Parts: sequence; structure tokens; C-alpha cells
Amino acid sequence: MRVARPRVAMSPKAKEPPLKKAKLNGAVWEWQDGKEWRAFNEADTSMLEERYKSLGAKAKFVTTDFSFNKGYDTMYEVNFSKMQQVNTDSKKARNIRRKDDKSSKKASWEWWTDAGDWAQFNEQDNELLEKAFGSGITPFMTKKLSFNVGYDSLYIFDFDVMTQVNSDSGTSRKIQRTVAGGSKIFGHVKGEDDAYADVLLAGKDSDATAGAAKGVTFDLGLSAAFVAAQKKKGAQSLRKQAKAYGPIITKDKHGSKCFDDMLKIEQEFSGEWVVFYHSYSCAAILYEVQAAVGSVLFRFKAEFAGLPRILAHGFKHIPNATRMLEEFPKWPDQDHNPAFKAVGLCATSSLLAHDSEAPAKSVFLAGYSVGSLAGVLEKLLGSVGVPKHKIPTLAKDIVKLACDHGLDTSGIPGGKKCKSGRSGHMLQIFLRRELCDRYVYPAFPYGVPDKERDLPLSKYLAEQAPVQGQVRITLNPDVFLRATY
Repeated sequence: MRVARPRVAMSPKAKEPPLKKAKLNGAVWEWQDGKEWRAFNEADTSMLEERYKSLGAKAKFVTTDFSFNKGYDTMYEVNFSKMQQVNTDSKKARNIRRKDDKSSKKASWEWWTDAGDWAQFNEQDNELLEKAFGSGITPFMTKKLSFNVGYDSLYIFDFDVMTQVNSDSGTSRKIQRTVAGGSKIFGHVKGEDDAYADVLLAGKDSDATAGAAKGVTFDLGLSAAFVAAQKKKGAQSLRKQAKAYGPIITKDKHGSKCFDDMLKIEQEFSGEWVVFYHSYSCAAILYEVQAAVGSVLFRFKAEFAGLPRILAHGFKHIPNATRMLEEFPKWPDQDHNPAFKAVGLCATSSLLAHDSEAPAKSVFLAGYSVGSLAGVLEKLLGSVGVPKHKIPTLAKDIVKLACDHGLDTSGIPGGKKCKSGRSGHMLQIFLRRELCDRYVYPAFPYGVPDKERDLPLSKYLAEQAPVQGQVRITLNPDVFLRATY
């Protein structure tokens, strides 16, 4: 990996489990039509209520089961935390709501504290955020916050990824909204990077094998005319896409410099390589340790990038995207399935384009997720062959070293929050165009295959503009440990 090198593929749409008939018990589901609210019909209300009760008030899911969607087969994303319904084809978003006579009348807004817990905004700030959220405009910028009196800092709230950024200090915090009538959930809602930590904790001693065992090789070769044409088209993220970083990045000197640098690197490699972006936060220490192990064992260029996956055992069953697509229909929990988390990575295909789940312009400073990594570092060290009696001391030394260099280790016992308040990391992943369709596939949220961009994906990235949308990468260390691929 010079910066980092990934891949893609594609297959049939995952079948959703049959819906149970929900007991409504007075609950009414409505969608916003301009300034008015209109009720969903009985079938759609029943479907939404069943998902709400079975998945919880913070859940997201994708479905084609709305009655108004018969004959169209459009994929809709429903987000109960944001109370939004998004048409994944047109990107049209509508506010939805659940009315229940037994429920409270107000939604509750909270922020993630330095102590590692959720704290409520006061009533004045709660009302301001709820009104802004209801307007459907994001990002929302304001100085009118109770805790900001006398400071006059501009705060930027991004309701797509639920973050709050102080534009003066650059400090980014997670926020969350509990809907009126929703269950009260405190603590961490898992993101992708710490879900990988669960895979490490659940691993067996027999899984303790690190990557690059097969030494696979590929015949590479693109015509000079094709490479020249791609170079002429320029950086993948800038093809028919305005160079607009958004208010969070634009107001941050460091963020703007990083985006400038990433686009320059895109331009440099645009002839023979495709590029993807992966955002993360609390898993940074795991990625760095894996990169260091890869450097020692396999001469991985750790000075250029972290390494998200190094343990080989999961790749014996799912070595590439083609195999992943064969397995995907068997996973009712889609890309939250342990088999995916052991080998797969969620990413986006553009630094600048809109993304319904994790637009790079929004998540760069904060990254994804917050939570405990207790015991995970020790498990990882054991999995790569460190003798048991040396693990406790080595783990403490690694945490101290990470703290000394400003890495956020607040999720690990003995660690602490980074001084900058910017826990986000962005991995820029390059993959040879010839290998794209073998290791990457275009996806909707939750990993559902996106057939429209599967031309295949390599053709879409080479010919279509503007480039946008999520992907799922099978990050096989046999390939991704090598800078040539």
C-alpha cells in the first residue's frame, strides 16, 4: 500500500425475512408532505411498526416492501434514529414520525462526553436542534447554544452522520437523537470499526494466523491509450464534481490540507488505479498495530497507512468479493454479520460526493463510532503470535506510545482522549483497475448489492461521472499487503 490498495464485485439482492403482522397498539406512522403530515396505509404502518419493535429505536434498514413501491422495486433506506425515509435511487429524503398516545411528545438530543457516556442537551438547545432537524437542512450552523454564551464559536451540526463540530477548535463530538416514543438508549451504538473488535474478541486460538500465505499473483496490463485517457479525466472524486469541501472541512485548516493532498494523490494514480475511502476512529490503534506486524513479517509499507485486516482465517472461506456475494444472501444481518466483519470493509468511492451513510466531508474529523476496546488489543497481540507472558506489558507500552503521539485511545483501559478532539481517521485505498471487480462490489447501505453501478464496477469508475456511492471491499491481506496491487 503506497497509501493503501483495495478492490470490488457484485450479485443478487439480499432477500429480507418475511414480515410479521405487528400489533399497532395505537401507534400511527406518518410521512411529511411539505408542511403537512400524512398517514402511511395500514400495510406500511404494520411493516414499520414491526421493524421498530424488533430492531429498536436506533435502527436502520433497507426495504422494497412499501405498498407504493409495488412494480418499481426501488430500495428505500429507513432510519429510525433520524426518522427519515430515503429513496436510494433518487436520493429523495422524507421525514417520518411515529405517534403514540402513550409516548412522550418530544425527541431527546444527547452528546458524547469526554467521560465516555451520553449527556442530554438542555431544554433550550434541545428545542433548537429538533427544529433544525425537522427543517431537513444539513449541515446546520449556529452560535445560539446555551454553553456558547460568551464564546461566540460557530458550531456545525451534521444530521446525516450525527456529529457536532466547533469550527474554532475543530473539536468534533458524536450526537444522537431519541425519537418521541422511542426507547431510551444510553451508551454506544456500534459502528463498523469497533464491530471488527468484536470479531477479534470472539476469535479462537486456532485462528491465530496472519496474512499473506498464498502469495497470489496476477497478470496486470492496461493499454497505454486507456491509461492516458483515465489520466486525462483526472482525479476520480473530481470527475464532473465540484471541488467543494463543505463547511466542516472548509473551516478547518488541517482538514482542507488533507483533502487537497488526497485529491493530488488521486490525480497522480488516476491512470492505473481506482480509489476508495474508509472512515474510522476508535479502531485506529488496532489498524496501526496490524500495520506494524505487517511491516515486520511481510515488509508492508506501514509508514504510508494503517492496515484494517491482517488475520487470514476468515479469508479461507471468503477470499474475494465474488465469494462474498455468494454468501451475502444467507446473512439476515447483512454486513453486520461476523463473517463480513472478519474480512470486509465499508468504504465510499468518492471524497466529495454525497453518501447516505458516511459522506467523507462529514465524517473526516470525527470518524466512526466510540466505545470500549477492553481486551481487544491483548487478543490481537495473541492472535499474531506474541507469547502470552509478554502480552500485558507490550499492550501497556503500545497504549502509552499511542498516547504520546496523539492517538485517541480512550476506548482502551489506561488510554485517554486525544488532545485535538479530532478522533477521525480516513484511509485512502488504491487498487489496480484490473483487480477492482475481483475484490470490491458497489453497495447500498448494509452491503446490499447495487446492480445499477455493477457494469461491472471497474467500468462504472472508468466511464461514469460523477462517481458516487458506497462499496464493500474484501480486504484480503494476500493482496492488500502488496504495493504492486
